[in-house]
Amino acid sequence: MRISLRSVDWIYLHLITVIVVCGFGIVGSVDNNKKRSQLLELLLNTAKTGDQDVKNTPPNYNSDTATDIEVMLYVDSIDSINEANMDFTLSVLLHLQWKDSRLVSFNIGPSFGNLTFLEFDSQSIQRIWVPDIFFPNEKRASFHDVMMANQMMRLYRDGLILYISRLSMTLSCPMNLRYYPFDKQSCSVQIMSFGYAEDKLNLKWMNSTNSDAVVVNDIVELPQFEVTGSEPNRCRKKYHQSTGVHSCLQANFFLARNIGYYVVQMYIPSILIVMLSWISFWLTVNSVPGRISLGVLTVLTMTTQSSGVNASLPRVSYTKAIDVWMSTCLVFVFAALLEFAIVNVLSRKETLSGFTIRNVFSIPRDFEKGDQLKEQSSPLDGGPRRESFSTKRQGKRGIVYAMYLDVASRIGFPVAFLLFIMVYWLYYINVE
Repeated sequence: MRISLRSVDWIYLHLITVIVVCGFGIVGSVDNNKKRSQLLELLLNTAKTGDQDVKNTPPNYNSDTATDIEVMLYVDSIDSINEANMDFTLSVLLHLQWKDSRLVSFNIGPSFGNLTFLEFDSQSIQRIWVPDIFFPNEKRASFHDVMMANQMMRLYRDGLILYISRLSMTLSCPMNLRYYPFDKQSCSVQIMSFGYAEDKLNLKWMNSTNSDAVVVNDIVELPQFEVTGSEPNRCRKKYHQSTGVHSCLQANFFLARNIGYYVVQMYIPSILIVMLSWISFWLTVNSVPGRISLGVLTVLTMTTQSSGVNASLPRVSYTKAIDVWMSTCLVFVFAALLEFAIVNVLSRKETLSGFTIRNVFSIPRDFEKGDQLKEQSSPLDGGPRRESFSTKRQGKRGIVYAMYLDVASRIGFPVAFLLFIMVYWLYYINVE
């Protein structure tokens, strides 16, 4: 019986394939872990001895086709948001996925047997090319390496590679604080290839619908902000004319500030301080020490509170919503102190006829002649008024005018302040 040479070659090739499959593709046997490690070492050695550099170059480096890198971003936690430095810190799991057929050649692919994928340890990951990803808006970043490097890589039978790394980053976040503390901010994470232009390496989001490309952990909770949503997007960067255009991805995070803290710590105390200054209108006209002390105290308290609010904010050149509130409250308490000055001047005038600004800076003729002016005192208990020196020049009419101004202030100041509160809150709450 004669057997052709072609039949012998076919039988020999079939026998080699069976030996390879039986040697490396048996799953569920006692030495399954050994076969996995042997298969991994075989793949790495085979790729290393090839004509391509699987450690330092992307899969399609020698061709005109760009290597597609699919990216997914899982935000595990958002640690802090700093308005003074305009940055935010977060911890993410960066998912990168690409296809490298150099690791699974035509004669090694069947060796997987029933295996779906192979896991790479931290040492084996260093023998495989990993995309040179960086973050353009990053200030500080670090990999997690407790107790081992938090990196994972899986190689699938068709050459697909899934790489996951855990890292913490502090990234810049330019903020518009015009509506602070009613503001809504948008912070982003930019992802880009450092060494390859988009004709060699193309970044794209992992899911075609982009619905799950950027995922935020449901338990993320911030003291002052609430994460209202996230959005995957694209960006294009060109650092220099000779480097070309680099592919860039951008994940946007939308944040809304919680107003509760500011209502308790800033708005309610400032309202009480303004109301405290109104007590001056209920004191008698001649209660000079009490009214001056109350007015100066409220002015200094409002100034201190305004300085404390702006201490944690950047020195921006525009006016913020909190500046409008604090400035208006300061104007109200200063107006209450100014009202007492006017009342004090009116109480020393017999009539308003002929009263001009010029009279404020003039010295009474009686004082120039050496005559003593009348001093009046009104006890707080409503007792009879005592006059040390009697004169007809100053009568009761000036005090009546001063009392009328106090009565008008008791009504006018609260009404004006209440109107300001309504306009302020309606405008800033409804503004977009």
